[in-house]
Amino acid sequence: MNKPGLTLIETIVGMTVIAIAFYSIIAMFVTLAPRTARVESINKKVYLAQEKMEEALVRGFSVSSSGPAAFAGSFSNYTYQVIVSSVEAGNLDSGVAGPTLFKNVKVRVWGGSLDQAGTVEVITLATSYEGQ
Repeated sequence: MNKPGLTLIETIVGMTVIAIAFYSIIAMFVTLAPRTARVESINKKVYLAQEKMEEALVRGFSVSSSGPAAFAGSFSNYTYQVIVSSVEAGNLDSGVAGPTLFKNVKVRVWGGSLDQAGTVEVITLATSYEGQ
């Protein structure tokens, strides 16, 4: 009497294989979820830092430092700071006293609801050849 269908053992083995596969997929998503939140936090901070950098560079060589301040609107839980220092042509990383033809402009952004990424910093160089 061969009847088509699955036996009880075949059904149990099939359910076990499906359960193991389902568990593996769920474990992968649980592992990746915190990483995804961290990447999203970094992306938001980089976007906000670039936005503030563009606002600062619109002022040209007259760009100046600004203290820590919060963003407006839906990004009010993020804080930024613009740091401008005069630098010499030979060493663009170390600030010097007095006006020079080069300014190192840094924008730092931190905060957010998931502050796992710490602080993001965007750096550029502003130059002026008006003095020559």
